[in-house]
Order: sequence, then C-alpha cells, then structure tokens
Amino acid sequence: MPHILVVDDEELIRGLLERILKREGYEVTSVADGPSFRAAMESGRIDLVLLDVRLGRDHGFDLAREARERYKAPLIFVTGDTDMTDKVTGLELGAEDYITKPFDQRELLARIKVVLRRRLPDSQEQRALAFSGFVLDLAGHELLGPDGENVELTGMELSILAFLAQRPRQALSRDDISQAVSGRIRDRRDRTIDVVVSKLRRKLELAGEGNPDLIHTVRGVGYKFMAEVAPA
Repeated sequence: MPHILVVDDEELIRGLLERILKREGYEVTSVADGPSFRAAMESGRIDLVLLDVRLGRDHGFDLAREARERYKAPLIFVTGDTDMTDKVTGLELGAEDYITKPFDQRELLARIKVVLRRRLPDSQEQRALAFSGFVLDLAGHELLGPDGENVELTGMELSILAFLAQRPRQALSRDDISQAVSGRIRDRRDRTIDVVVSKLRRKLELAGEGNPDLIHTVRGVGYKFMAEVAPA
C-alpha cells in the first residue's frame, strides 16, 4: 500500500489522520515539524504528503517547495487556513489539492485516492498524448514543449490539462473538471478551477511559440480543449 506522510503540529490531528489512514490500509508516518519532515522524506519512499500550512516555527509553503523540488513528492494541504489567497498559493506551489479543517473523512479519503490514482497509474493508463507540438506524458506526469524542454506545471495544472486533452472538442463543465481532478463537486463560489486554467493557458501560450489558444471557454458551461490529439 502507498506510504503517506502526515505533517501537522497538532497532536490530536496527527493521531486522527493516522487512525483514518491506517484503517484504510495505508502505511503512515506522522511528524510535527520541518526537521522531522525532512528526516522522513530522506528515510524512504513517500507516496503522498498531507501537510498543514501553519507549523509553528515552520511554514507549510516552504516545505511544499522542498517536496516539489527536492523530493518530487505529491502533496495535499490539510489545513485550518481558509483564506482563498493561501489556497491559490498552495496550488501554485504544486499541491495536488487543498482541504480545509474540519474535514469529512470520506471526502478526505476520496481525494487521497484520486491523487494516488493519478500518481500511481495502472498499466492501461501509462501512455502519452501529442498535440500542437507538445507531448503530455501521463505516466511521467510531465509536459514537454515544442522545443523538447519540460514545461513547469503544478500538479493541479497537469491534472486539468490531462483531463481536457483526453477529451478533445468536448465541452466540459467546471464541476466535471473538479470531480475528475480532486474527487469532489465544486462549491459554486470556488473559482479555483478558473484561476488554474487561466495560469495553464498562459504557460501553454508561452511554451507554444505563438500557437493559438488551446483551451477555449464555453460560456455558461466550462472549457473545451481545441487541439487535435494523438497518441505519442
């Protein structure tokens, strides 16, 4: 089973998450601060990090940068911080999801399974897609631009791009996208999908060397991927 690292400075929350995850059969390590986080990451394979934003002397955003750049580990923020700016910042740092406390246990587990399914694909999902000079490696979780260089995308941006690119020319609602990439129905007031799509568009335009907009807005519905897509 996947090995999940819980990073939270509240002992009660660490204990709760550990019990929930172990009941599902996951291997769990729980720590309270930055040094313990680094020690756990160095000690062996970690498949997913559940990370609080506020950690006393440490900040979850700093640890998120390390998880992405140094350890290449996917992470989900599980935090009492409900500020929308912090949520967007967390996603921009590469978090796969952002869950606020108090959380519903079933929803938390569903979102964890979505992330692990994306990160640990089965043999049928290990393939790549080509469009407009880009190559999207679904198994390697990366996008190569027309120049052959890696396009730096966050986990959420990659997940949304993969969902859209596998359904070219289909009008997909924000609810469809949210359900696919995070395992939940979107709150009508939540603009996270729009913010992430906007940033994804800009990165594709910059890397695409003048290619037209690949993701079109469908008014009153959501988004549509416009490129011709083929197996790579």
